[in-house]
Amino acid sequence: MARVGESITDVTDKSEIVELKEKERVDEAGWIVRRISELGGYENVSDSVKADIFGFDIADVSGSIRLFSDVMKRLEIKLDGDELYEEFQRIYDESVGRDADRKIRCGIGAEEGNSSAFSC
Repeated sequence: MARVGESITDVTDKSEIVELKEKERVDEAGWIVRRISELGGYENVSDSVKADIFGFDIADVSGSIRLFSDVMKRLEIKLDGDELYEEFQRIYDESVGRDADRKIRCGIGAEEGNSSAFSC
């Protein structure tokens, strides 16, 4: 809400938007840590379930890496750079594979006029 004498753009500048995204990311990381802990800890969760929990945005690889790194720090899982990247890559590949499978299914279902059979 703008104060008297301020336009909407005065109170919704870019820095506030970026700050909001960072707060959302922090909350997302906290939720992921809690969910993994509820399932018995990181080591006890399969890559497939981790892919579901992380829900990586394949259009934002750098954001996905930051989220993954933040979660690993919060879980106090210490890996060197290569190990961290390999762990991220396994889970990310699972996410990308699912996204590609979903797009293929949705495309085939839509061509056949049966798109309601799939969650698109």
